[in-house]
Amino acid sequence: MDFDRSRLKQYFLEGSKKKSDLKIGVEWEKIGVYKDTGRAISYSGERGVEAIFRSLIRRFGWEPICAGPHIIALKKPAGSITLEPGGQIELSGTPARTLDKNAAELCAHLEEIKKVSEPLGIAWLGIGAQPVSVAGEIEWVPKERYAIMRKILKNKGSLTHAMMKETASVQISIDFTSEEDAIEKLRLALGLAPILSGMFANSPLRGGRPGPYLSRRAHIWRHTAPERTGILPDVFRPDYTLEDYIDFALQVPLLFIVRQGRWIAVRNQTFGKFLRKGFENHRAAPRDWELHLTTIFTEARLKKVVEIRGIDCQKTGIALSAPALLKGLFYDEAARKEAWGLVSDWTVEERLKLARAAARDGVRTKINGEKRLGDLAKKLVGLAEKGLKREEARYLDPLKEILRKDKCPADILLDELKNAWGKPDLVKKILASGAI
Repeated sequence: MDFDRSRLKQYFLEGSKKKSDLKIGVEWEKIGVYKDTGRAISYSGERGVEAIFRSLIRRFGWEPICAGPHIIALKKPAGSITLEPGGQIELSGTPARTLDKNAAELCAHLEEIKKVSEPLGIAWLGIGAQPVSVAGEIEWVPKERYAIMRKILKNKGSLTHAMMKETASVQISIDFTSEEDAIEKLRLALGLAPILSGMFANSPLRGGRPGPYLSRRAHIWRHTAPERTGILPDVFRPDYTLEDYIDFALQVPLLFIVRQGRWIAVRNQTFGKFLRKGFENHRAAPRDWELHLTTIFTEARLKKVVEIRGIDCQKTGIALSAPALLKGLFYDEAARKEAWGLVSDWTVEERLKLARAAARDGVRTKINGEKRLGDLAKKLVGLAEKGLKREEARYLDPLKEILRKDKCPADILLDELKNAWGKPDLVKKILASGAI
């Protein structure tokens, strides 16, 4: 059978689940630094990421995934550990019906990571961007995918390399039950994106100093490859469909394809053109579409799940509040409807303006000069609490406590560091405040 537009759509529809089978998937990224300097850990060397991976293989039974002589990922029958371009380690968690299972998997992973990292003098931070090192000081992970992205995206945004090497997030996957449900959830996810960015803002440092942004990660992403990042303005049209999303994805430039284990760079060609005409002697195949969709970096994106991507990396308690919040909002129909009602009236221009302001000001962001973002954040938490079972609502408590103080995680971090700027113990205090 030819690979055509109907097969593109079928890919998404294969992800549809029964209401009784809905799960939450979480990808937990984290930033590694050396305890003595606060600088980003290397990939190579006796105190680098690859050494950590070798210890995880030896001590905890992980299996290596290699690119040539280099270990670039680990796997088990359930779950995997992957790498971002600057050596950020990511647990790709197993989708679960209960938050307890998500939490148990994360805690077990962190325990393993700490056991192999502490002897090397390495700490892992629940912060959304490297606090001391900047992109030019961080070693590239030797993955062919990242080598291609590094070159092709270099001039597609002033902070593209910073995005790849400095940032870390918590990414949450939501299941859908139909084509219509997928689009409704994608629309809500993109509508909530500025609020999520502000309430979870947690990357206020650059070069060991406070910067102008509470979420530097969000600011960095706004200066990265605009053709594949940000929000989708058309998704807020009431008549937006899965066909429209496919049209968007077809217009996004293709970065690479893989043939016989070899990564092949593709320049100046959209996926739509590749589908129609091929590239060199290669014709489009389903695996190309699946890979291409992973190179769309909007605040929320559609695959066989709706993936919500705009939350800074957090310390464990707040990190677990994120999937709890989204589970309560997206899987309870009443909560989902009320959440959409909070953001449905904004124009596209207002959404973009709010996203810029939320990266800078967090929960103090003014919305149309009136109410503050923090007020909407509290309402969302209240809706999520109603949408969750009582035993799961407790995961919202760390987030509720911070919002009760009218702060976001970055505010807490800056409060704890306010007497440390320029002092010899700054790194020690960053680690004490930000370590997972």
